[in-house]
Amino acid sequence: MKFLSFRAGLAALALAALPATAFAHGSMKPQHGGLVQMTGETMFELVTGPKGVDVYLSEEDEPIPAAAYTAKLTQSAGGAKTEAALKPAGGNKLSAPGFKAVKGAKIVVALIDKSGAKTFATFQTK
Repeated sequence: MKFLSFRAGLAALALAALPATAFAHGSMKPQHGGLVQMTGETMFELVTGPKGVDVYLSEEDEPIPAAAYTAKLTQSAGGAKTEAALKPAGGNKLSAPGFKAVKGAKIVVALIDKSGAKTFATFQTK
């Protein structure tokens, strides 16, 4: 009888903790009107526009300082590849001014931290 009571209590505890673990990585809602991808603990938001491409970084809804990284983006469209450096542009923003994102292109963002560890996020533009 004690074993069944223990199992029921354990199951109730697991169900109660489920909502907290489901949102442990923060919101996946775009904060800047872009496309969002999660890689590990890092959320990337890719924003394309007439002035270029911006990438915003965060973890669990907290901005990550872009100056702590070097980054580049690679666009594949129509059999051609185009690369551009992403430069820190204040706060959690990396920018490639003047870069033209092609509709339907695959864009890969490569992020490298000071230790040399690499993180990648892949987007399909609309």
